[in-house]
Amino acid sequence: MHFTKLDDSPMFRKQIQSLEEDAESLRERSLKFYKGCRKYTEGLGEAYDGDVGFASALETFGGGHNDPISLAFGGPVMTKFTIALREIGTYKEVLRSQVEHMLNDRLLHFVNIDLLEVKEARKRFDKASLLYDQ
Repeated sequence: MHFTKLDDSPMFRKQIQSLEEDAESLRERSLKFYKGCRKYTEGLGEAYDGDVGFASALETFGGGHNDPISLAFGGPVMTKFTIALREIGTYKEVLRSQVEHMLNDRLLHFVNIDLLEVKEARKRFDKASLLYDQ
């Protein structure tokens, strides 16, 4: 956004001020959303670790298919639960990586790059306005 043609008026300045306030409000809201997404991805990471840890513990406790003690208390059934828990953990990890990539990275870029251009546009406007006034 360049201000080559400058039709300055109080109404125009009011619009610029309003746009700046809206951009700042959007920045704050985006940062809050980013923090919420970060917390969610951290929770998904911990849940994945918990699922895999529990599946490993269950697998260790259940023993193998040739273990008579394991067969006595349902080792093959526990193996099915282990497989299901690992799959659930995998889905959580995929969801975590997608939220990280699709939301967190893009929100951070939006806040740090795109919204900064609004401030830069304001600086360019002030400079152009000063030159115009001179």
